[in-house]
Amino acid sequence: MKMNTALEVTMVIVGLQVLVTPFPYLSGELPVMVFKDTNLQNQELVNENEAISNVGLDRRHYLKQGGDDAHLLKDHKRMSQFDLREEIGSNRMSRNVEVVKVSLDVRRIINVVDDCFLSFALDSFLMEPSVHWLKFNFSSPKIYTLLTAISPALLRVGGSPADWLFFNKPLDIISNLNLKPSAIVMTKLDITNLVGLTKSTGNRLLFDLNLQLRFGMQWNPTNAIELLEFCSEMGFGDNMDWELGNEPDAYSAAVQTTLTPERIGNDFVLLNSLLHLYPNMAESRIVGPDVVGTGAASSPGLKIIQGVANATGSFLEAITFHHYYFRGDTATIEDYLNPENFADLASSIQHVQNAIRNSKFPHLSLWLGETSDAWHSGTENVSDRFVSGFLWMDKLGLSAQMGVKVVVRQTLYGHYYSLLDVNMDPTPDFWLSWLHRLLVGNGVLSVHPSAGVNVSTPDTFRIYAHCTNTKSNMQYKKGSVTMFGLNMNPDAAVSILFTGSLAKEGVDVYLLEPDGPNGVLSKWVKLNGERLLMTSDLYMPGIYPKKLPPGSKVLLPPLTFAFFCISRC
Repeated sequence: MKMNTALEVTMVIVGLQVLVTPFPYLSGELPVMVFKDTNLQNQELVNENEAISNVGLDRRHYLKQGGDDAHLLKDHKRMSQFDLREEIGSNRMSRNVEVVKVSLDVRRIINVVDDCFLSFALDSFLMEPSVHWLKFNFSSPKIYTLLTAISPALLRVGGSPADWLFFNKPLDIISNLNLKPSAIVMTKLDITNLVGLTKSTGNRLLFDLNLQLRFGMQWNPTNAIELLEFCSEMGFGDNMDWELGNEPDAYSAAVQTTLTPERIGNDFVLLNSLLHLYPNMAESRIVGPDVVGTGAASSPGLKIIQGVANATGSFLEAITFHHYYFRGDTATIEDYLNPENFADLASSIQHVQNAIRNSKFPHLSLWLGETSDAWHSGTENVSDRFVSGFLWMDKLGLSAQMGVKVVVRQTLYGHYYSLLDVNMDPTPDFWLSWLHRLLVGNGVLSVHPSAGVNVSTPDTFRIYAHCTNTKSNMQYKKGSVTMFGLNMNPDAAVSILFTGSLAKEGVDVYLLEPDGPNGVLSKWVKLNGERLLMTSDLYMPGIYPKKLPPGSKVLLPPLTFAFFCISRC
């Protein structure tokens, strides 16, 4: 994208002193606001119906509605910051305004992400006999509609159980081996369904092979060869990519073989040699090593990255690592909104990039090969709610800004942090992901806050910018810019003022907010005031922006996030 001007964006943090109506997602009002007055220090912010939005959670209203998260209300630590503010008889916001100037350099693209940047995973545990895909239905029109909507993407089949997964072996015989953990068998029907689902929806299958099958210290490829032979017989392969092992830096010596970086690198070389024997795999890519421990410069996972990079850099598509912010089964809602937790991702990316730079192939691409908010399957009644979107949107923006090419969300189905619930209905993070797919393009632009500005809560507001996706059906033209931002402050709104040459352009606003009495713990999402729902198993909902005229100031209310598209044609 070639442009001759720079965009300057001014952010206004508006403190909310007086709050008189319920949460915007309780009132049903559309909280996209504009300034009535052009005097910056004396502006009154109003929405189209002159309503001011509360930023609290009305517990009384919540309990009357019989919310299914009522047990969370007993936990004061989780909910204290979302108490209902008292109504004190005024409909004005504070006139104390803090201005943050942000420059957007549209002349320089700092990263170009993969077409499959936003990708997804299915955990191998779904093939356990006691689970057997739960209610995931490969023949359902709904899953084809949903996966087509988020294409092109990778669908990774992996996770920890990948290292005790066998292909097409009698379960009773495998079970008699008394392996720890218990073995899982993938059938011919399983792999046929996975290949068919991805291929028919315009996606690719990324399959994680069992690294724990060993001849002594060397990888035993016998079962992998059986899988490759079956794929060859069926004509599979033109949309298949491969991994080997899951989180080898976290193998437990009690039940798994611990491996040196050099050994793992040699195993990847063997896998590459095998793939060359199958013409149907000519387009297949190999990525790895999918380590998880990258939080410190001395982490063992970084040594594995270097060892694999040194051995495989001539053919490896990308180095992969995993990232989670905290442990899910002990996390609280405050953890999901604590700016300090957001900082963890940047340090992990930097450590992995340093390890790659210090290898023999310093220019290898970097993928975030498995990620979500919290490990241990996420947090019950939190990871699948609106509040999870703050970490997810920030991870997408920050990863792209720092040079990551692909981000694989754990998981599409089957856990608390899944993008689809057990009935295959979208969760809030699915809708966020879908909008990102529709609106955000490959080119990443640089956003820099101005220096020396006094901002009371800078870490609760974040914004990122890309070239707009011109390949989707949203009909934006080349040269358009998409920004997406999140406001985690429960007590302040953010007003975004577009200046410079883009002040002459209109702004399309896609504001996402929770819907229903549960506030940020809602399962439901509104886009510009309308709840997002599939109209049928065959159709995605219509997407309509809030169109603001040139020179408008766009308000991002407390505890919301949004996409902003600006056409420059």
